[in-house]
Amino acid sequence: MNGLTCYCDGGDYDWYYRSPYDYATLDTKRARKCCSCKSHIKVGDLCVKFVRYEMCNEDSISYRIHGNERSLAPYFMCEACGDQYFNLEALGFCMSIGSDNMQDLRKEYVKLYGPRNEIKKQTIA
Repeated sequence: MNGLTCYCDGGDYDWYYRSPYDYATLDTKRARKCCSCKSHIKVGDLCVKFVRYEMCNEDSISYRIHGNERSLAPYFMCEACGDQYFNLEALGFCMSIGSDNMQDLRKEYVKLYGPRNEIKKQTIA
């Protein structure tokens, strides 16, 4: 788990994804697991689909077959985790799909940026 960060580096990764714009209906033949909370997503349920790609090395067979990049199996996120993903992304945070649990990131966000207990209401006399 990487945690919340506002820094999205273009580092050297094995694979990358393109951020989805909206929810989708799971239209696979079988149920899938949420890549965040690991809950089951049933066929026909609302989810978020992450299309993934892998960069191919120039000296690999994959490069000769697919070119610079090849498609990987997509990741899916349940509706609840997808809500958290879209909210945190809209706030400018970067997440590591497949290793970060969105519910844990939400808790981290509330801990860091949520209302503070030490703030007391001021009364006007």
